[in-house]
Amino acid sequence: MAFDALTLSVLRREFAETLVGGKITKLYQPEKDELVLFVFNKQTYKLLISANANVNRIHLTEMPTDNPKVAPAFCMLLRKYISNATVTAVNQMPYERVLEFCLQVSDELGYKKEMKLLFELTGKTSNVILTDGNYVILDSIKHLPQDLNASRIIMAGAKYSFFAPQNKIEPFDLPRVREFLTDCSLPLRKTLPETLLGVSQTTVNEILCGIDENDHSPDNNELVVTRLAHYRDELQKPHPCVVLNNGTPVEVCPFDYRSQKGEKMFFATLNKAHDNYFYLLDKAQRFRDKAKSVAAVVKNAISRTEKKLAAQRQTLLEAQDRETYKLYGDLILSNLWKIHGDDSLTCENYCDGSTVTIPLDRQLTPQQNAQAYYRKYRKLKSSFEHNTVLVEENSRLSEYLQTIKENLRFCTESDDLLQIRDELTALGLIREKHDTKKKTETPVKPLCYDLHGYTVYVGKNNVQNNYVTFRLAKADDVWLHTQKIHSSHVVVVRKTGEIPNEVIEEAAQICAYYSQAKAGSKIPVDYTPRQNVKKPNKAPLGFVVYNTYQTILVDPDRHVSDLR
Repeated sequence: MAFDALTLSVLRREFAETLVGGKITKLYQPEKDELVLFVFNKQTYKLLISANANVNRIHLTEMPTDNPKVAPAFCMLLRKYISNATVTAVNQMPYERVLEFCLQVSDELGYKKEMKLLFELTGKTSNVILTDGNYVILDSIKHLPQDLNASRIIMAGAKYSFFAPQNKIEPFDLPRVREFLTDCSLPLRKTLPETLLGVSQTTVNEILCGIDENDHSPDNNELVVTRLAHYRDELQKPHPCVVLNNGTPVEVCPFDYRSQKGEKMFFATLNKAHDNYFYLLDKAQRFRDKAKSVAAVVKNAISRTEKKLAAQRQTLLEAQDRETYKLYGDLILSNLWKIHGDDSLTCENYCDGSTVTIPLDRQLTPQQNAQAYYRKYRKLKSSFEHNTVLVEENSRLSEYLQTIKENLRFCTESDDLLQIRDELTALGLIREKHDTKKKTETPVKPLCYDLHGYTVYVGKNNVQNNYVTFRLAKADDVWLHTQKIHSSHVVVVRKTGEIPNEVIEEAAQICAYYSQAKAGSKIPVDYTPRQNVKKPNKAPLGFVVYNTYQTILVDPDRHVSDLR
């Protein structure tokens, strides 16, 4: 994420506008490396500061936060020194990811004194540090290994010092940048992050969007300088957005980056954008964790079913010779006079006139040998009949589990997962927890599109497919499904007259996208009036048959812009 010094400067400006003059009313430390400060300034703002190595961040949040029953030592220290403190200024070390909150507090005698709360947003070494007005460190949220010979020591009693200046060019010092570009012969995409102060690779990618990084001509260099000036101007009037890929947040930008492709959600402030980004990220992670457990159940069920099918099919193969054993029994009884304690019987097969040799057990009488072959025949016959039924049942179950596996790819909401869990519970694959409370039915919310004024419904799992096909759709609505492969059920609601071909085509593209052939091209999609679609008796959810249909070849397309 582009959480560089330039983005932090926009956040600092927003903090100055909202927090300066406010009073810290409460302090929480919900995690060992995370703080929440409540600041009242005409209204209450909640400032989240996280020094977590993976998600170090700072922004105002509206999301609920925990207040541990036992406050950690650093939280108690903050409550002692800066409870009821007034925020007098929010500063940033130039072109560095370090923010300084200047605080004014009153001691026991009522005298005013200065305190500093510093946040270093530096990845694994991120830290929150409390100092007095002379920058003498009182404590920090993380105690990192210290080298006593280092220029910066973060421990109680030491003097806090900001980062030493780097031998880099300020990104908006355009004359120096122009001079550097004139002498540069290396690819700019890799060189600029190492040369310019406070910029991330994401920022450089935006600046160089559409520019040949290997072109070092004067015109191209001047274009890079112009882009830097444009970036500086955009930071003064930010229009922040969150970039999403299939519903998962991947980036926060202070304005609309041309280099970032995907769905974009715009916000009034960068703080709101960051808050929404981390909320969606956490939601997506929790959703993935739930989906992972459901996917594991489906995967194990498919594996078990396939193993059963393999064993049952092997049994059917072994039972194919069952009639031979019946014939052996008949031939033994027909040739009793030939058997005199031999270990085999060679006789004529009266069915086809061939000569056959039948193994015999010397310890058994001829009649007992015949009965042994009859028993083997009856056993194999019974096994064949039984396993034929089992193969048919398990083949249907395997096919049904495959549809559930495909449906998991298109789950976007917790309700979608709950419906799949209900399916698995009905199959006995997940044990339902006994709850005295009455179970509420999970709402069925299929996807809804607006294609050129026509409403289109798309089921994301078998429950929704059944609902879309047999509850929402009327007899003359158009129903779509990919040919001979798993896909969502799609319904185009008919208005008066015929549905335009372009609507059918786009609905078919959506159907192909929500199918097993999502990554392919020229996917055959069948479409027919819904009245031609039937569900056989005792068939599982989502299983239908249809005989009258037309077929169209399309490339998969999600048509995100047409979603309601």
